[in-house]
Amino acid sequence: MDHDRAEQANRTRETLALYSSAHKWLVLPLFVILLAFFPIYFATFPTEPWGYHMHALSAIAWYLLMISQPYLATRGRIREHRRWGMLGLVVAGCVVATSLTITPTNVYFGLIGGFPPVFPGEFFFGLTFTETLAIIGFAVSVVMAVLKARTPDEHAIWMLGTVFFGFMPAFLRLSVMPVFAFGIEMSTTKALAVSIPVFVAVILFVGFKLRKPTHPMIVASSVVCVLMIGTSWIGGVEWYQDFITRLMKPMVPWPGIE
Repeated sequence: MDHDRAEQANRTRETLALYSSAHKWLVLPLFVILLAFFPIYFATFPTEPWGYHMHALSAIAWYLLMISQPYLATRGRIREHRRWGMLGLVVAGCVVATSLTITPTNVYFGLIGGFPPVFPGEFFFGLTFTETLAIIGFAVSVVMAVLKARTPDEHAIWMLGTVFFGFMPAFLRLSVMPVFAFGIEMSTTKALAVSIPVFVAVILFVGFKLRKPTHPMIVASSVVCVLMIGTSWIGGVEWYQDFITRLMKPMVPWPGIE
């Protein structure tokens, strides 16, 4: 019994040491998210629907929690860490719910042909698949983190998974921003094929730094990220377009679409 307690204490100390500066580098994903969504959300903030605002606010709140929680835990402020963690469950639920409610809008953008030449219609059809995978990954990571709350190293890495999965939609848009901003002649698929491996490399690097390169979260987030390269290809499949349109069409108003 004493040996088990000592081993658990050592694992806890090691975990706290590994994440002692996590709050610093977790600021970067938040900055990138704000940058990626600036031209397509923040620049048009007053005209965006309420659902978008709810999603943006809940996502930003989640990332602020992800920055503050490792800081509290590694500074011995465990009671505060747990208190904010309970609030985090509500915020995480809002992130998932609002993500699902705005997903049908991508199908609408697909039906009207998207916003060529940078964002063709098939890109938005494909987003309904690849971003749903990211939403599922986010939700699973939250659930697993809760289930592993008494195992610090597992709890921490699953919480980190919410950062990876939640960051993917922003990184996907950021990947094609140079095409949009500078008029570079490059398809969205090619832009993603260039940038996505960078994100995967970061995920794998973090996995090695945390001594868990084959952890289910590291593997799953890497796979979902790679699949995002094929967003436009998936969205261009006719039977998929028909299926996702029939599925999503009853969920939102479709002005000008019969």
